[in-house]
Amino acid sequence: MQIKAQDVSFSQMYASPLYLSPSFAGLINGTRLSMSYRDQWPGVPNTYKTYAFALDHFFMEQNSGVGLMFLRDDSGNGQLVRQDISVLYSYEIEVTRDIFVRPGIQFKYAERNLNLLDAILPSDQGSDGSLNPGSGSGSDNDNHKQIDAAASAMIYSDYFWAGIAVDHLIRSDIGVTDIETYQPIKTSIYGGYKHTYREGRKKRDEQSLTLAFNYRMQQGFNQLDIGTYWYINPLELGLWYRGIPFASESGLMNNDGLIFILGFNVGPVRCAYSYDLTLSDLGGMSNGANEMTLIYRFNQTYKKKRSRGAIPCWEPGNSSGSGSKYRRRSRKIF
Repeated sequence: MQIKAQDVSFSQMYASPLYLSPSFAGLINGTRLSMSYRDQWPGVPNTYKTYAFALDHFFMEQNSGVGLMFLRDDSGNGQLVRQDISVLYSYEIEVTRDIFVRPGIQFKYAERNLNLLDAILPSDQGSDGSLNPGSGSGSDNDNHKQIDAAASAMIYSDYFWAGIAVDHLIRSDIGVTDIETYQPIKTSIYGGYKHTYREGRKKRDEQSLTLAFNYRMQQGFNQLDIGTYWYINPLELGLWYRGIPFASESGLMNNDGLIFILGFNVGPVRCAYSYDLTLSDLGGMSNGANEMTLIYRFNQTYKKKRSRGAIPCWEPGNSSGSGSKYRRRSRKIF
């Protein structure tokens, strides 16, 4: 039996920015706390649940962002668990007055726990699906620990951003048999453009439309998320498509799903819910996926003018003194 899989993918990728790319560490004036929860295929028992918690801060004097992230991915009701604890760093470089570059790096301590004590394998079942006498693997738990790393680079302005992130740079055997198995390198290419069709004024909020994408490659797997956000304070609406049109593998079309996002912004808090509508034949039994996110910003070091959404967009900077060699600007991307 051959099994294929890939790393966790969040539908609200820009609400889990540190997981997407180390370059996002500290891309805010102050401190940001972000949390994500994903329940994939709730119609199938004991499938996939993922939790992510991150905290990052921008040090203006050093033009540096630092972050800390915890990720847990639970498959099969605890039979296969991935846990990562990461530290991230990014440095902001001013190319021109309006364009910035951010290289980033991430180091993580990773654990993979495999528990087959309660697993039901194909060899444990009869032709009618019933359990054979004495079924159960009886295998001990397998725990694999490793150090891993990722690197990234991003260019951005007030209106566009584009970047690349490469994960699993340290090669380590994660196999539980005599066959060596390595975590394949994952490459993410992401970006977008924001169009403001109504400028913010003293007594009115900005309205904007943002187009964005995220393309991922990992060994033989590749996937594209492309979508749009519409923002009018305090409401945020998103619609995304996941798949690669006209592409197929082993006779199956790469046509995964539609993602619907509803978010609200209240002062420094942004919360959102998204639902993945599966378009493949799996949709009838899987019930898609549910995802909830929360972002809280505090210790902000710029003069707050108005609430902004958790979408890929930047507020214009201003020239008031900050002690940094860069002009003071709002780094609120989400």
